[in-house]
Amino acid sequence: MKISYHRRKKIKIRRIAIKELLSNGIDDPKELAKELKVTVPTIKRDLEAMKTMSDEDFTFQKRQTSQEILDKKDEILRMLDDEEYYTDNGDINISKIMQELKTSRSTVISVLNGE
Repeated sequence: MKISYHRRKKIKIRRIAIKELLSNGIDDPKELAKELKVTVPTIKRDLEAMKTMSDEDFTFQKRQTSQEILDKKDEILRMLDDEEYYTDNGDINISKIMQELKTSRSTVISVLNGE
């Protein structure tokens, strides 16, 4: 069964809140359920699932700021001036730029197109 994006986000937020409450010393499922306004079985399910979750699962990805995007654009433009990022037949080695900057192909292509 596929779970919608909003439902997954809601579950993740609830599990982050449970983790914070556990770190504050509240560990009784009934108290957690009362605090988060959900049922006790839901809390028990979340606690069981949290045992297998990594620390990365408890954070949301942050979006890049406009300054970071501009810096990346400048870096790509600098790379285009360097012969190291071209193939033997004179084509741009996009995959090398992507790997070095850890960015997507569409980002590199958009810079090449002047966007």
